[in-house]
Amino acid sequence: MDSLRDPIVRDLAWAIGSPGLLDETWPAYTGRVVEDVWCRAQLKTCAQWLIALDIEPRSLHDFIAQRPTRRLGHYFESLIAFFLAYIPDTQIIATNLQVQNAQRTLGEYDFLFRDADGNICHWEAAVKFYLQAEPLSEQHAFIGRAVCDRLDIKLDRVFQYQLQLGHTPAGRAALPNGVVLKKTQAFIKGYLFYPVTQAGKYFIPITPIPGVSDNHLSGWWIHHPVGSLPQTTPTSCWIILSRIRFLAPVRLEAEASVMGQAEICAALNAHFAVSRESVHVIELQRDMNNSWREATRGFVMCSKWPIIDI
Repeated sequence: MDSLRDPIVRDLAWAIGSPGLLDETWPAYTGRVVEDVWCRAQLKTCAQWLIALDIEPRSLHDFIAQRPTRRLGHYFESLIAFFLAYIPDTQIIATNLQVQNAQRTLGEYDFLFRDADGNICHWEAAVKFYLQAEPLSEQHAFIGRAVCDRLDIKLDRVFQYQLQLGHTPAGRAALPNGVVLKKTQAFIKGYLFYPVTQAGKYFIPITPIPGVSDNHLSGWWIHHPVGSLPQTTPTSCWIILSRIRFLAPVRLEAEASVMGQAEICAALNAHFAVSRESVHVIELQRDMNNSWREATRGFVMCSKWPIIDI
């Protein structure tokens, strides 16, 4: 991923090869999570394809443009669809296939496909960003920027409901003729964000979070107002990310417009003067080629979060 420059190609590589949020060995999830080792192998296999796309990304850009969205989850699903269509001997059967009964929509299959071994697979895909709101190593301590979204509730729905659709009469009836599910798995990636301490640091708990991978990606969060943001070096600079760019680590050219501490704090003050919406910020450092590379990432939350739902 370090060699790729096109932002959407970088997002594609991230969607394929980044660590998952879930612990594949957790008893309740065993066999029902797309494994990191498979993802890493796919990223390695796809390396030359990704390099070629980085040189000429038009096919990927056109594919994404045909599915315009402002929702990060939908963008993530489009990247997965593009990836699955590339894998040799893999056939996509349906995406976002709705399951209904006479009264209402019960759910949908995110991805139905036949893999290279001939198995009919059902994937439930999600990309999630949760913040630790309580100093507990428990799933319920992690909530979304909108407090109605909580890690334990999301995972309960995925494993107790969404991945069970194929075992219900309505779920079986929705499948195309002749399709019998062999594998149902969760493909869930994202970040967990930990609170900044008074010393300006954030710490991942030593005690594992049940069901969460020890290798999960992480960042920090802090309440506004702030006098300064936590940074790893005095020469770090900052940018604010739009939601659709939340996925891959940021890489910018040397001449890109970035902000120092005073500028980023002023931008945050201006934002929170008129909005309670969270702000995703990226700490950047120069690399050997003088380009900007992501060092850390975090969320700045309004002063009352999570008391109010924003």
